[in-house]
Amino acid sequence: MAAVTFIFRNYLREMLKKEGAAGSSFLHHFDRKASIKDVIESLGVPHPLIDRLKVNGAEVGFDYILRDLDIIEATPLTPPVNPFIPNILRPEALPRIAFVVDVNVGKLALHLRTLGFDAVYENDTRDGRLAGIAYAQKRILLTRDISLLKRKIVMHGYLLRAQDPTRQLIEVVRLYDLSSHIKPLSRCIPCNGLLVPVSKETILERLEPLTRKYYDSFHICEKCKKIYWPGSHQEKIVAFVQEVLKAVRQDENQNT
Repeated sequence: MAAVTFIFRNYLREMLKKEGAAGSSFLHHFDRKASIKDVIESLGVPHPLIDRLKVNGAEVGFDYILRDLDIIEATPLTPPVNPFIPNILRPEALPRIAFVVDVNVGKLALHLRTLGFDAVYENDTRDGRLAGIAYAQKRILLTRDISLLKRKIVMHGYLLRAQDPTRQLIEVVRLYDLSSHIKPLSRCIPCNGLLVPVSKETILERLEPLTRKYYDSFHICEKCKKIYWPGSHQEKIVAFVQEVLKAVRQDENQNT
């Protein structure tokens, strides 16, 4: 029976199901031809969480076929991840930053939209459709479901470790180095549509009397046609953004 040595770095070790795999390295025996991706996922680690794979010191792709006495080192996604740069594991780079969010972290989608990021979320979407959206629309899949990330067509994805939605947002912003890409008040939070300026005259009949009297600057969602104007909610959003950026900086300082 053939045997290989696995070395899983950092948080990847927490996902291992194999008994006796808690140390820095362990032996794994196998008796049939298998790709490195299939074996790693059988051990409990979803392939999208891996940033680099080395076999005997050389980088390999997910289709590498394991051989007797191989030494495999798996390194996880670590900030900052740049999905715009192709690599051997993900030869097709993403054209833009866009997300699809699982129902188990649904509030995260609203937070991402608050910061101006494109985040698709449907509370009744099945796992297969989520994976399909991530693949077809070239989006990063965010979830707390390990089995969802193991779907073959998912290339860009992340398993959120925090349970609190704000901490999840901080995880994502830090992981993908998004601080400089934040554009609050640019996207409709309920529907994910983009906001565009609209003249007061064209929407006058839709405004309440006090809004009509005190406000002159308006935006409208291209998708759902919801109207936005300056108000106390904007101050809350700006304060929220500052809170997130401060927490990102604190996390970065603690990990340097």
